[in-house]
Amino acid sequence: MAKLDAYERFLAAAAAAGIAVDPVRYPEGTRTAADAAAAIGCEVAQIVKSLVVVGPDGPALALTAGHHRIDLERLGTVLGGPVEMADADTARRATGFAIGGTPPFGHPTRLPTWLDPTLMTHDVVYGAAGTPDSCFPIAPDQLLAVTDATVAAFTAEG
Repeated sequence: MAKLDAYERFLAAAAAAGIAVDPVRYPEGTRTAADAAAAIGCEVAQIVKSLVVVGPDGPALALTAGHHRIDLERLGTVLGGPVEMADADTARRATGFAIGGTPPFGHPTRLPTWLDPTLMTHDVVYGAAGTPDSCFPIAPDQLLAVTDATVAAFTAEG
C-alpha cells in the first residue's frame, strides 16, 4: 500500500471525522494568510491559521483568524503557564504536517485546541488542507465541533 501524501492524509482524516470537505489547490500557493485570502478571494480574517504552540502541558493548537497574531502572554493565561511558538520540527511532530499547510484537524494525536472568537463571526472560514497550496471552506460551527476547540481570546491585531 502506497504511503499517502499530506493532502491525501488530510482528505482521509476529514472522511474519518465525517466532514465533507471540498479543498481547492492553488498553484500560486497559500502559505501565508494574505496569500490564501488573495487566492480564494475572501477576507484575510476568514483564513484559519493553524499555529502550534508549546505550553505547560506540551504542544497545543491555536486556530487564529488570518489578520490576528497570537498574544503569547494572553494564551499563557488561558493555558495556565508559559507558552512559546513551536519550531518547525516540533510542529511537524505534533501535527504530522509542515508549517504553511497544517490543517486545523487530522493530526495523529488530538491536540488541545483553542479558537479565536473572530472566526465564529463569519459564515465560512478557510483552513489549510495539508499542503501550502490547498485550502478548504468550512462553517465555523463545524470547525469548532470537529476540532473540539475552546473559544478563547488570545490574539492581538496584526
